[in-house]
Amino acid sequence: MSIINAIGLMSGTSVDSIDACVVTFEDNNSVIKIKKIEGINYPISDQIKKGIFNLFEDREGSLKNLVLMNNLLGELFSDAVLKLLKYTGLVSGEVAVIGSHGQTIYHIPEKREFCGQLVRGSLQIGEASIIAQRTGIPVVSDFRPGDIAAGGSGAPLVPFFDLLLAENFSGNTAFQNIGGIGNVTFIENGDVLPVAFDTGPGNMIIDRLVSDFTEGELAYDKDGEIGKKGKIQKDFLAKWMQHLFLLKKPPKSTGREEFGTLFFDKYLKGITVTEDLIRTAEEFTAMSIVQAYESHLTRLPSTLIINGGGGHNPVIVDSIRQKLKGCRILTGDEAGISIDYKEAAAFAIMGYYALQGKTNNIPSATGADRKAVMGKLSLP
Repeated sequence: MSIINAIGLMSGTSVDSIDACVVTFEDNNSVIKIKKIEGINYPISDQIKKGIFNLFEDREGSLKNLVLMNNLLGELFSDAVLKLLKYTGLVSGEVAVIGSHGQTIYHIPEKREFCGQLVRGSLQIGEASIIAQRTGIPVVSDFRPGDIAAGGSGAPLVPFFDLLLAENFSGNTAFQNIGGIGNVTFIENGDVLPVAFDTGPGNMIIDRLVSDFTEGELAYDKDGEIGKKGKIQKDFLAKWMQHLFLLKKPPKSTGREEFGTLFFDKYLKGITVTEDLIRTAEEFTAMSIVQAYESHLTRLPSTLIINGGGGHNPVIVDSIRQKLKGCRILTGDEAGISIDYKEAAAFAIMGYYALQGKTNNIPSATGADRKAVMGKLSLP
């Protein structure tokens, strides 16, 4: 048995900050026991955030800007690690590996016709070689292509970590992340083959509406304060709930490609943003999550653990609670998992497995044909 420190780095679809955490754990013949998770949020400037969003939109000059942003984010992730080391009192030699998810720029989970062939792919940036050189720590990055090469969609990946965490809970347990996108991992009575998929929008639509409503002063609905003042607009909600992604069967994953600009152009073009509209978007997130459970799980969970930024929004959490009566609902902090750093922690552990040459995907979640070692190694 040995005590290991690994660092996880994550920047999600909301691009609000870099989540950086140290996971301290025991490795007893591949039985992982988490001892501690310590993390920081490293800010992303408005200028860099704007540059990333321009890449999402594939605007003129994107190829050049993509190359430069890849290296710029490598520097930013490096700074986050160095700040994290100072915060925790660790030195580079005490950290086995950094698992860096990076920043997703484009995700195509389903095969499309391209140049006469059917292909799919996913692109995350944040140059790992720079992180390794700046920190002196081996870096495992670019996880999704390993699953795609094995026949999967490259998402969701966090179920691998959820399966480890599930050993601490009994019964039918669901782990729901509400980041920019929502995703769930459902483990029925300790089953080793979890059901996992993206449930639909998380905070992505809400965040943009809040930014528009406050003319850029706020980036999200802190504690649901704006949504609490609004009323649900049932006509909008009914249309949104017919979104084709919600009707698809798992395995499935989504992103800004479906719930970003395309969603706004189709459903909200020219619409004045109000408190009612923000409340409706929060209800959309909650309802899409519950509908996903009712449609795609063999049974409803007895325990639901909510992580990600949406776990801080009581409007969303309370709505889910009202719809899932009889289900014990906990935030990640209440469950001892860390509401803010769970995803970053997952990539720390996946990076460690990759460093050991061990498989770290869940084919039942991604649709892959086989287990695979995901991630590419960059040495300092």
